[in-house]
Amino acid sequence: MRTRHLALAAVFASALMAGPALADDLMANTYANTVTTKNKANGAGGTLLFNQDGTYSGTTAGPDGKPVSYTGKWSTKDDGKTLCLTVDAPPGGGPAPKPSCSPLSAHNVGDSWNVTNDLGDSYDVSLSAGR
Repeated sequence: MRTRHLALAAVFASALMAGPALADDLMANTYANTVTTKNKANGAGGTLLFNQDGTYSGTTAGPDGKPVSYTGKWSTKDDGKTLCLTVDAPPGGGPAPKPSCSPLSAHNVGDSWNVTNDLGDSYDVSLSAGR
């Protein structure tokens, strides 16, 4: 179950896009802001905080409903059109989930959209101001 929650991180990562002024770095709009995700299949929600150095931190609900935090690395591929997330270590132990990639496109603070990652997980995603 945690693996699915972490995979959503990759999906909502596609939410990390910048406006035209930041076209060289599509992730720039996310560095000081919060990406919020909700898994369409099971309703699991989470947040992601992306850093310019290619790292991120996330929070989701564990099986007991309590918050679980994790960290990872993000990168882009396909000329910046795809965002990929890799979890450093799964919360609570166990095997690390597969890296997850999703389409990356421009979004501004206040935007909401839907995205499906390469693992087949679909999410409602939004980008809000501040951390």
